[in-house]
Amino acid sequence: MRLNNTLSFCAMSALLLLTGCAKESLDVAQDVGLLPSTCGSDGARLQATTGEGAFCASAQILAVGDESSVTISGFDLTGTSIVLQVDSLGVGSRPMTEAQNGLLYMRSGTSYTNGPNTEGTLTIEIHDAATRRLKGAFQSSLINIQNGTEQNVQGQFDVTYTIEG
Repeated sequence: MRLNNTLSFCAMSALLLLTGCAKESLDVAQDVGLLPSTCGSDGARLQATTGEGAFCASAQILAVGDESSVTISGFDLTGTSIVLQVDSLGVGSRPMTEAQNGLLYMRSGTSYTNGPNTEGTLTIEIHDAATRRLKGAFQSSLINIQNGTEQNVQGQFDVTYTIEG
């Protein structure tokens, strides 16, 4: 009887030790090299902070434009996405509204976008037309039109866009 209690105690202790030391799946994926430990790389990065946590376009990032505007789309591994419409490529700050420099944030089928009473700021830090590199930051208050809830989103992008043709 005493041997069974000792074995049970040892088994329970080992189980507690293993679960206490277990890493989050994201940490494990980064440690073994399946995912990078940083968000993207120069020329291929879209990351943000929302009221729901951090976002990194780790699954896919697309940037497509022309001589005057660029659309940046990013998706993470859970399907959460951010789409940013940059209406003017000149360096500097400009407003984000329902009509210009739009932002769409989607998570679990719920979408948030610039609405009539939401505002934000888009800042272009670098635009190199020769290499098609665009780098900047954004912050905006977004609204879910269906239920009226708001979501604050702020982030950075560093992309190399392709010309649609």
